[in-house]
Amino acid sequence: DAILGQKSLRQIMTGFGARRTQLIADAFRQFPEGKRLQQLADIRRVAVSTDNIIPFLERRTDFPYTDTALVYVSEQAPMNIVNYLTYNNTPVTDIIKNHKNPVVGQLVTLAGNRNAGELAHFAQQMADGRYTPEELLNLRSSDVNGYFQLLVNTVQENRRERLAGGQPGMQVALRNALHDKAMAFYIKQINDLHEYSGQMRFASVEPLRAIDLYYLLTTGEDELYTSSFLGIYKRMMEQVPAGRSDSLMEWVQYDQFRKFIRTCSHYNVLADFLNNMPEAERQSLLSEFITGIETDITVGMEEAMDVADAFISLTTDTVTNQIVGDLLNDNLQRCRISENFYGIRMYNILQQVYEVANDSAARKKLFGKLGNYELLSLESLRDQNEVINQLVVFYGDEDGKASFASFMSLFRDTISWEVIRHPQWMEICSKSSGQPIRIFANLPQDHEFRLDEQAQQALLQWLARSDIKPGIIIHRGHSYHLPTTLNYLQPYTRLAILGSCGGYKNLLTVVGKSPVAQIVATKQIGSKLINDPMIQELNKQLTGLQDVYWPALWTRLGDQFDKSESTRALFSEYVPPYRNLSLFVLRLYNSDASSL
Repeated sequence: DAILGQKSLRQIMTGFGARRTQLIADAFRQFPEGKRLQQLADIRRVAVSTDNIIPFLERRTDFPYTDTALVYVSEQAPMNIVNYLTYNNTPVTDIIKNHKNPVVGQLVTLAGNRNAGELAHFAQQMADGRYTPEELLNLRSSDVNGYFQLLVNTVQENRRERLAGGQPGMQVALRNALHDKAMAFYIKQINDLHEYSGQMRFASVEPLRAIDLYYLLTTGEDELYTSSFLGIYKRMMEQVPAGRSDSLMEWVQYDQFRKFIRTCSHYNVLADFLNNMPEAERQSLLSEFITGIETDITVGMEEAMDVADAFISLTTDTVTNQIVGDLLNDNLQRCRISENFYGIRMYNILQQVYEVANDSAARKKLFGKLGNYELLSLESLRDQNEVINQLVVFYGDEDGKASFASFMSLFRDTISWEVIRHPQWMEICSKSSGQPIRIFANLPQDHEFRLDEQAQQALLQWLARSDIKPGIIIHRGHSYHLPTTLNYLQPYTRLAILGSCGGYKNLLTVVGKSPVAQIVATKQIGSKLINDPMIQELNKQLTGLQDVYWPALWTRLGDQFDKSESTRALFSEYVPPYRNLSLFVLRLYNSDASSL
């Protein structure tokens, strides 16, 4: 209608991503507007990464949206503009230098400045005359806490303006700077001191406000060790009024609250956060969390998985559980009325997973559709020679060496096990007449010189040459080693045991590399006190020619760990395959065509 009536396309195309814009451009290619739509599709495709935009403009000197594209780069990645001006002399540099936008003009003045990295994200504020470069650099050099808090305050000011109908400004650049400074000033130091006392370890964050600590938790989600997250969370909550944790959301204007709720769920403190606010505010926050996942299909799956992941924490409280059930039903009906088919699909799936969290009968019904996650069969683990192969990955720090020694003690029985030492790994073979098992574990050689990873690579290369495909992979080590282990996952992996702190938050990575793998992981602290007995019980079943029935195995392990308060608490944070609710969302979406 807009094209035939020669009306503006701006409002219609706002919010379209690169793919949808390209579809529109293809559909109307033969119309006069087709060229303009194709140009818009080109820049939106290139803009998936800001690093692509200036090279694109160099190639397309006739591109009609050059000025707009440069403003976009300035607001998203200002140092790209500064560095380009510093090291290049092209027609594009002339366009940048003559640009009328005040932010671009401010960045032009930073070209060649060795301190530009501390200033560029404040280009809007400097252009508005709120700060001078000298004031900002003086604050950065004399008061890192004050500098970090200025970043937090500026992010909040931008959010306040945006909520009032203003432009987002340089919010992306400020968030990136916030992450970089959080890592440099606080998180790396706290992580490195993980073996020291809490007072020494968290001394750097003592002067910070609750709002500052909130941004440490949300911006450092992927880098924080579990103990680092819990220590910062504790200190943040100490500054929140008792029984009014919702005050924190008001202080931060609900900025990145979904990410915060998701992270709290991953680290199993969501119930603590929600139970520290009045019921009305709890219901309002949950409504914000659950409602609207259909509005952006690019992140809808991830947000639906976040909601499902939270079910484990939310269903433990009767009142909260009922609120969640009502909200899911309300959103499903809302999407049906508006005929939003993506929303119908996502909320239908979430309802199924919610029922699984509350009803064992629903779980059996779901497994009839997806496959039985209560069962890990011997047949699924065997290779072409009927052998079950396992890869156990260790690291050469003190924790890794202690874990390795504890692990090897499981195989002292020379009647049942044969241990063969290779230069860089151990090979452990079952000797019973039952199911043959071969376990390969790299030696925890010196981590400082990365000899542990060299041993892992040597083992992996030998396994590949020998055509040995481990159906089970076990990670042993701190959470910061886990990304390395995850690189070793293969499509043929059938069981992944992530024995590190917070391994549960890596489910999506595991599924991407090993689509059919069952996963055992912990939401909080991983410990050899849990990992070794679990591995021992697992191997006992496998060598005895028994399929692994997870509910029964989990009950036996629970009885074993219940004898000690410490092991009981540790084991309660481990999640078996049949309780991986967020994983079921992804599997249902990929397999259930009838969920509409």
